[in-house]
Parts: sequence; C-alpha cells; structure tokens
Amino acid sequence: TGQKTDDWYTPPDIIERARSVLGSIDLDPASSDVAQQWIRATTYYTTEAPSDRPWAGRVWLNPPFSKADTWVDRLDSEYMSGAVDAAVLLVNSAPGYIWWEDLWRRRPVCMIRERLSFWTPEGKPGGQAKKGTTIAYYGEDIRLFTEIFGDLGRIILPED
Repeated sequence: TGQKTDDWYTPPDIIERARSVLGSIDLDPASSDVAQQWIRATTYYTTEAPSDRPWAGRVWLNPPFSKADTWVDRLDSEYMSGAVDAAVLLVNSAPGYIWWEDLWRRRPVCMIRERLSFWTPEGKPGGQAKKGTTIAYYGEDIRLFTEIFGDLGRIILPED
C-alpha cells in the first residue's frame, strides 16, 4: 500500500471470510466510515492509536501498519483477559520483528500467498500491497479458520 498513509482498507472478500470465521463482527477498533460500508461492525472506532475505549466480543482488526505492534499487544491483552471472545487480525508479514515472530508462534496464522490489493479511502480497489500479509486467528475453532482461509496461503499452527 502507499507510503504516505495508513489509510488502506481490507478488501471486502477478506472481511467476508473473517465474518464466516467469527459469525459476526462486534468491534472494529481501527476503522473508518468508508470501510464500515462492507465491514458492518456493530461498534467501530476511528482512533489513530489503541485508546482506552472498551474492546469486547468478536473483533476484526486491520491496524495501521506503522503501529501494528502496539495494536497487536492490545488485542493479545484483551483476548487473554476474556474481554475479546474471538478475533481475526490482518497485519503486514514482518519477518525480523519480535512482535510478528511472537504472533505466529502463539496464534494460528495464514501467510497469504499473494500480495493483497487493499482499497482506497474513496472506497475503491487500489494497488497491490508492497509487502505480504499475515492473518491471525484468536479463538477456539482453528479448524474453521483453516477451512475458510487455507486456500489463500499457508496455515501455520502455534507451537506448543
């Protein structure tokens, strides 16, 4: 995606897959009015950083890539506390960063085979991402996550 902005939105087909895994999306904590046209979360926030606003239920998270580690820390904390029941997280694949290595060691992930084409702030398909994408799952139904996302890339299960 673009170098000048973090305002790139998840393609609707990925959101539909996330909805299939989660059942519905209760919260999108890093969103926009435009993205909500297809995400349709019950609650969404448009903050620039994870705020103290409550997180709960089933969460979709595509955080600003420039601050992904902070958002992943918040999601981990909310999931481990029980506030978040399940979540699907989309981040840049980031080999060489401890937060990313920790993520795929702790959570089932799908390493997307091809670079995604994110959507623009105008709600239209944009160019292909500059980096690969990882989708992580927080929840109990790993079989369903694998079934829904497995055709997009390699599924890596957490280490015990």
